[in-house]
Amino acid sequence: MYEFAAQCALVTGGAQGIGFGISGELVRAGCRVVVADLNLQKAEAAAAELRSAGGDAIALELDVTSDESVQRCVGEALKRCERVDILVNNAGIHCENLERVSTIEHFERCFDVNLYGIWRMTQALVPHFKAQGGGKVVNIASVNGRKPWVDTPAYSASKAAAINLTQSLASRLAAYNINVNAVCPGGVMTAMADFFWKDKLEEMRQKMIDVRPLKREMKPEDIGYAVVFLASSRARSITGQSLNVDCGVVMS
Repeated sequence: MYEFAAQCALVTGGAQGIGFGISGELVRAGCRVVVADLNLQKAEAAAAELRSAGGDAIALELDVTSDESVQRCVGEALKRCERVDILVNNAGIHCENLERVSTIEHFERCFDVNLYGIWRMTQALVPHFKAQGGGKVVNIASVNGRKPWVDTPAYSASKAAAINLTQSLASRLAAYNINVNAVCPGGVMTAMADFFWKDKLEEMRQKMIDVRPLKREMKPEDIGYAVVFLASSRARSITGQSLNVDCGVVMS
């Protein structure tokens, strides 16, 4: 269905959770995948698992808050893969908690990873995309960027900014045949959810299912399906869009 046989995708934060779900679906669609993650050991384990399933994947260390790390990762990806066709800006952080205490440090940390990380990675790859005649960028935002949640003002604001940045980049890069879109997940149970909900995890899991028009649990691969489409040639006329993948909670 998808024409990814000769293409390479770089997925930030690709070693676990939503990022691994995205990496897996891109591999299954025929992509070679660079699993780039802050935790190199987890990235290597994820890439090995993808290879054991018949995919083509390599692991690289990446800290999206560091210009040096970003340049090193992109340079190594281009060296080892010769080209990168798809950038998935998935690396994200959720640093607040249910105590409803948000500090300036929470805002600084969320924006550094969730927003500036997108900017750093995209800027690092734009010259390559221009030289090869185009590329695809898919940013992982959140439905909380559309409908902020009371407990997470820093996280929600950073994701709203990511949606806006997606539109700005799409406008700026369209002349170079570079599509820029976003996926906005809602309530996927990952290690990030475990950190946030802790002992209320099972209670909140059921509550989220109950409020969804489609009464089902979200899986990381659900986000992967959307990313694969937006990264494909079938989405060639789609840019500057943010797709909600949340079982119908936020409709637009």
